Order: sequence, then C-alpha cells, then structure tokens
Amino acid sequence: MSTPAVDLDPLRSRPRTPDVLPALDRWRQGHVLRGVPLVSQGPPAGIEPLWVAVEVRPTGTGPLVLGEEPPTPRSVMVVSQGCDLIKEKFSFATVVPVYDAAGILTQAQQASARSGRTWHMVHLTAPWAVDGLWVADLRHEMSIDRTLLIEPDPVEAFSDEVGYTRLAERLAAARQRPAMPQPCIDHVVGPLNEYLAVHRDQGVHLLAGVRELRVQSNHPVAPTAATLLVIANDDQRPDADGWGAAFDAVHQHASAAGIALAGPDITDLRDMSAADYLTSQAVDAADSS
Repeated sequence: MSTPAVDLDPLRSRPRTPDVLPALDRWRQGHVLRGVPLVSQGPPAGIEPLWVAVEVRPTGTGPLVLGEEPPTPRSVMVVSQGCDLIKEKFSFATVVPVYDAAGILTQAQQASARSGRTWHMVHLTAPWAVDGLWVADLRHEMSIDRTLLIEPDPVEAFSDEVGYTRLAERLAAARQRPAMPQPCIDHVVGPLNEYLAVHRDQGVHLLAGVRELRVQSNHPVAPTAATLLVIANDDQRPDADGWGAAFDAVHQHASAAGIALAGPDITDLRDMSAADYLTSQAVDAADSS
C-alpha cells in the first residue's frame, strides 16, 4: 500500500483570486495599517509573562496567546518588503506597532528617537504624525495574514522617500550590524551619551543636522584605536565647534582606557566611503529609552 504524501510546508498559501494581487501591490515597506490589535505567545499557565499590559487567553496546552487588556486596535507598520507582499507562496506580512511616544519618553529620549539614535524606534514624519512623536517600535514583530491588506488603503508613514530609505537601512542594520566592542561602549559611547545629555539640558543640541553617529575601531574585542564619525543629514552641517568640544571630553575617557580616539570626522553619506561605513558601528542610545 502506498504511503500518503506528507505536506511539509506548514506555511503554505491558498491560491489567490485575481483581485488579490492588485490590492496587495498598493502596499510597500513602511506603509501603515490601522486597527490591528497586538498579540503574542507567552509561557504556559502559572508563569507570569514579561509583557506587562496583557491578558492571558488560554489555548489548552502549551504556550498561551497574549493580548493587550483591554484589547486595543492599533496602527501598525508593514516591515515586509513590497516584493514579498505579492509573492504567491507568502501568506503573511510582518508588522510592528505604531504609537505616539510623546507621553512616554522624556525630552532627551524624544530627541534621541528623532535623531535616529534609539535603534528600536523609527520616527514617522508624515503630515498626520506631526502632532506628538509617532514612532514604529521594532521590538515587537508580528505576523498578520495578508488578506488584512486587501480592503484598507495604505497610510504613508514618511513625508518623503528619504524616510522609507532610512527605514530599509534600519531594518537591515538591525539584523546585520556587528556588535560594538565593549571598551568602545564603556569609554567612548557612554561618555558621549552623558555629554550630549548634559548639554541638551543646557539647551545645546549637538544632534541638530546629524543623521547618525558611528564609531570605527581597530579590533572587535580589545581596540586600542577608534574614530568618532559624525554623519550629517543631506545639505546640513552639524556644529563643528560643538562637536570638537564633545570630542575633547570623550577623548579623555578613551585615552585613560588606552584607546586612541580620532575625530570627530564630520561627513555625510555622499562623501563617506562605503568601507568606512561598513567597518564602523552605529552609536545606539538604547540606554536613553
């Protein structure tokens, strides 16, 4: 007797009807969808989940389904690439929560998010997001069935194409960025964040015009030399004197730890070499959020 064929694809997709492709083809990475509750899976009964604002929904045995309490339809951002949204064998789209963080973050943390230095937060710049501080939060990726994208119209997240380009860079970097050496974190990034915070409280905003900060070092574990890279936004120029003073302050910490710090190298993506970008690590202000 022949053995029945076994379906080895647990994520298989149903054949789509002709109207599905044009509907999905309107969406791109970065578009916003409204009215989606956040869900996740959690530990078995008897173990308290780490996610605070949830209710536990029993599923019988094994992991439990977690959801906000009370259930809250939220906006979410599509982070799947547009080409994946229209592939016949792809059933799902990946989304992340979108919310107004103005009432959650301090002024210093808001400045960090706006300048792109808080890696898990992507600042939205579309006209509807001007009031408050609307962000996409990359900490919680969630799959939705692509049929949820058929009826509603996509909502723009950014005011121009630069925003969508930066989102793609952020998503790629979150997966592939190399870890920064711990001595650079302790003796360059830490003192730099402290310096920026103190001067921000004094009304000095050195991050104005700055696209991102990066550190390049000569060893992945025990660096003895490093360079501070200040990457400007297109057609903007950060305060060179202010960054010189910041560098002098950070240089003392680095030197005391045996790290020869060079810079600040103020540049932009048009002038910066690809080699310098790929061999440096982004300065993350994760401790500020």
